[in-house]
Amino acid sequence: MTPANSPSKTAFRRYSRKALIAICVVCTLVVIILQIIFTPLWKLELTTEDLISRYCKPAPLSQELVFLAIDQASTRLDHIELAEIEASPALKLMEGGFPYPRTVYPMILDRLFESGAKVVVMDLLFLNERDEDGAFRAALEKYRDRVVIGSNFDSGDRLSGTMALHAMPAQSLIKVTKPVDGRVAYVNFWPDLDGVVRRAHYGVTASDVFQDTSAPDEEVLDSLAAKVLKKSGHAASVPRAREPHRFRFAGPGETFLPRSLCDLFDVKQWTLPRYNSGEFFRDKIVLIGPQGSFQHDTQPTPVGVIAGPELHLNVMNAALQGAFVRESPEFVIYVLIAGAGAFAWVLCLWFLGPLSRLSSLIVANMLWVGIALVLLNYANLVIPVVAPLLALTTSGIGCLGWDFFLERNERARVRSVLDKYVAKNVADLVLAEGDAFAGAVKGQRRTVTVLFSDIRGFTAMTEEAVPEEFVAQLNEYFYEMVEAVLAEGGTLQNFIGDAVLAAWGDTLTVEPATGAYHAVRTTLRMSKALRKLNEQWSTQPGRRNLDIGIGINQGAAILGSVGHPLRMSFTALGDSVNTAARLEGATKHLRTQILVEESIEELTRERFHFRRVDSLRLKGRSKATAVFTVLGEKSEPAPPWLGEYHRAVELYHARMFREAAEIFRKLGEEITDDPLCAMYATRCDLYAETPPSADWDGSFTMTEK
Repeated sequence: MTPANSPSKTAFRRYSRKALIAICVVCTLVVIILQIIFTPLWKLELTTEDLISRYCKPAPLSQELVFLAIDQASTRLDHIELAEIEASPALKLMEGGFPYPRTVYPMILDRLFESGAKVVVMDLLFLNERDEDGAFRAALEKYRDRVVIGSNFDSGDRLSGTMALHAMPAQSLIKVTKPVDGRVAYVNFWPDLDGVVRRAHYGVTASDVFQDTSAPDEEVLDSLAAKVLKKSGHAASVPRAREPHRFRFAGPGETFLPRSLCDLFDVKQWTLPRYNSGEFFRDKIVLIGPQGSFQHDTQPTPVGVIAGPELHLNVMNAALQGAFVRESPEFVIYVLIAGAGAFAWVLCLWFLGPLSRLSSLIVANMLWVGIALVLLNYANLVIPVVAPLLALTTSGIGCLGWDFFLERNERARVRSVLDKYVAKNVADLVLAEGDAFAGAVKGQRRTVTVLFSDIRGFTAMTEEAVPEEFVAQLNEYFYEMVEAVLAEGGTLQNFIGDAVLAAWGDTLTVEPATGAYHAVRTTLRMSKALRKLNEQWSTQPGRRNLDIGIGINQGAAILGSVGHPLRMSFTALGDSVNTAARLEGATKHLRTQILVEESIEELTRERFHFRRVDSLRLKGRSKATAVFTVLGEKSEPAPPWLGEYHRAVELYHARMFREAAEIFRKLGEEITDDPLCAMYATRCDLYAETPPSADWDGSFTMTEK
């Protein structure tokens, strides 16, 4: 395998670093292009900025501004007694609903200015001439320095044939002059591309609105807010005209507490402390306009849909409080996008693990949103959020995907090498749990289930066989045996000549019952696979049938990597391994293919049919152990003779040798060529003639390995 500091590794790292740079550059360029041409991205940016602004402090509320609303109470007058309406000329005129007769407006102006109002602005359009305009015209003239009414820019529609125009108040109220009469101001707002109003124009020219060529001496027209501020003595607070100014809202709808217009003439309301007979209006800027949707005078804003008059109040309030928001220049936006892409590359170099890298991207996203919130809240500065985060996230995820691709390729390469030299489980542990494997190779003690299988008569076969044919046959045999081990999640520990050593619980901790179950299933798979191989080989010249013995044991073993530094092997060591090998050796004497010790049978007896074979005292052990052979899984019926066989074994251990011998002989006739019944019948005859000693425990002592 390639050393960590080899030239190929260094070149690989350089190649990976260059690829990460390329990914970040491409992702950043794509985001910059989208920022230029992709309108939905702009809209998403604006929506995100609105969302952030809702968590910022609102603009301070000026106490100089008052909203007199033409609301339902003022159009229905349901709450006012009929006698009071009849006694008030103004209420009598308002009783017919909105739009009111124009003769009511002089009464409104008189009432407000008599109360000391500084400026009265009507967010209303009086476009058509009416017969009763004389009194209203006189009132507008009387208060010309303290009153403002609206005009409207209409951009027209070529499809419907309407022309662009500046709709002024009726000539019967105010004569159209140049420059425009100082009592007239436009009421328009121009929303952003997503239809939301965020900016105010305190002054425009007609060519600005209609996108015509501007004349050098063209008149700059005041907005409703600008005109009011100038007339109320706040001219210095009016921002520069002909430029959009993004402002901070004082709050959602009805932040400027609407007061019903009819309260001016409702004696009960007028005398309450809230109005104090008009004293409330002293030195106030009073805006009169419709509240609600009945006039369709509403606008979508970052704080929600609000009425047009309240929007004008927010614009005035922003100027009075200096609550404007600065926006990042366009070149700064592209610099931030590029910086986000570069920062993603830095994060990918700092954080190498997938989880840590993904976490760093999430933290960076949250941090940027937090910075945007702080700057907007305390510095009145709007910075782009969506585009930089898109560059950061796509670059980071792109780098993560590239590393994942490289990691998969590298793992596949390492796996292809490991699979040739170590067990599948060991390869999995090396690749998936490097730290755990590093600890395991140093040595540890675990409970493992060990399977040992061996080919019988192997030495004699090697002396007689043709080498090429025998090696080919042996490889076919090993392939099927190893597949049986791997299919049950076992570790192929080693090939010892013709023997196969496998284990469960060595590379990964498993429950003893689980390890025992999979080991027993493996023996059934091995036995079935060998039968099929022998059937194939019986028809192939030069091939001979093979017979194997299998031993399974469970117990504590020492696990670790042993050998020479140039050739190490991760293996299990200890008595449990030796016992499995001795059980396999005992299969030859007991003439059975599989032997498992009693702890394996106890753990898996609910899932397999077992036949007790004998009680063995293995070489090197003083205590006898019961051994069993497996007949099949319990999903299939047990052999009909199995119960009678176990009854005979119990009689044998109870020293009732003649009764046991009779059953064994009878079963020997039923089970064709059964070595175990013949063995027990012979032993019973022997012990019946010469009884064993009083301390006999029914065991047979193995004198060979």
